[in-house]
Amino acid sequence: WKVLEESSKLGTAVFELTDTEETRAMWPHAFRLEYRVELKDGELATTFTVKNTSASDFSFSGALHSYYSTKNVSACKITGPFADATKIDKTQDPAKTCKGTSNDVIVDKMTEEIYKEVLPGSVTLSDPSKGELKIVSGGGWRDVVIWNPYGDEKMGANGFVCVESAEIDPVPLAPNATWEATMSLVPTKKA
Repeated sequence: WKVLEESSKLGTAVFELTDTEETRAMWPHAFRLEYRVELKDGELATTFTVKNTSASDFSFSGALHSYYSTKNVSACKITGPFADATKIDKTQDPAKTCKGTSNDVIVDKMTEEIYKEVLPGSVTLSDPSKGELKIVSGGGWRDVVIWNPYGDEKMGANGFVCVESAEIDPVPLAPNATWEATMSLVPTKKA
């Protein structure tokens, strides 16, 4: 990643990643990614943009691997439109596809769950020691991934939860086309 625009008085930083000989050895396409982070009044807003700079179509998938600090992960609750959504439980071998049974997820075991097509919209992480964090995806991202290696103290599993805004299915992108996704974090302090 390269910094395009350093943090400014307006609270904005912009980062860019473009293809190189090394990336083309792994994935043979030309691309440009831009990640914009803006500190606004009461929220942190992000925009992730993918541009196909190749001469041919390509497909990609992606996720913002967002780790949120918790005091006690099993005391937290993640709330979103999960009930009846397609759920993929990746802790099973092979992964098990079923329907979500609740809008609330409590991490009380090793968790790696994908909830398909529940965004745009919002997911709320409630931590009784801190308050709530609303994770708002305004477009682009369609899926939510919840991950925690519960019980693995070497990884500090009790002190975080990963709630990812994701696009799991491949997104086709024509030459010179652009795809954009937004996500904002809106905290509410503990009352």
